[in-house]
Amino acid sequence: MQGKVLLSFDVEEFDLPREHGGEISVENGARVSGEGLRKILELLNDNQVKATFFCTVNFAREQAELIQRMIEDGHEIAGHGVNHFRPAKNDAKDCKQYLDKRFRVNVVGWRQPRMQKIDYDKLSEWGYLYDSSVNPTFIPGRYNNLRVSRKLYMINKIKEIPTSVATFVRVPLFWLAMHWFPTNVYTRMAKMSIRATGYFATYFHPWEFANLKEYREVPAYIKCNSGDKLIVRLDGMIKGLKKAGCKFETYGDFFRTNDWS
Repeated sequence: MQGKVLLSFDVEEFDLPREHGGEISVENGARVSGEGLRKILELLNDNQVKATFFCTVNFAREQAELIQRMIEDGHEIAGHGVNHFRPAKNDAKDCKQYLDKRFRVNVVGWRQPRMQKIDYDKLSEWGYLYDSSVNPTFIPGRYNNLRVSRKLYMINKIKEIPTSVATFVRVPLFWLAMHWFPTNVYTRMAKMSIRATGYFATYFHPWEFANLKEYREVPAYIKCNSGDKLIVRLDGMIKGLKKAGCKFETYGDFFRTNDWS
């Protein structure tokens, strides 16, 4: 089948314990994410696919060698803020400036932490060309985007690439779905999304692929099928979509070659 697969990872310091009343330092949070990221990079290399990594400044400062490795492997680096747990008003600007200068790249993509609302005018002013902060579904306590387009669209000079959802009742096909749906079911829903919109865009976090057993604050529904089990599931999804004839692209390559008229 024809279709593009946009695989992405929110490369942030692991701060989930803080969301649930625990504590973890930025240094330790970056270490946990780094553990998972190494596995991901090996998996992508084995499957010969490229991905987009939305990175925070906090992680980049602590794990600069991994950011450099992504770049050398041909992956795309995009912006994800400075401090993931407490985003500031000008994080998108500060993040791009830091990543551009430190790693000699030109960051053009953005994803807001926790998929919260953004200022499209500011993104354009600060040099971004596309955004992927919209999950067109309903997540209790997070957002309600049930009336937002599931397809690509332009808004204030920014090209918006929504995360994919199932073609029925907009079940989100993001990271958590991979933990719970059998790999063949998840892959089938991804193919259905491709038929409906022409592409499949999903995202994960490197910390999901690390060992989370010691973090009691992390809910069981997130720990389920995490670590190496999730690596196996992601590998199965990648192989399944490649076998179906789908092409993996970075978000940057995708937005440059798509017809936005």
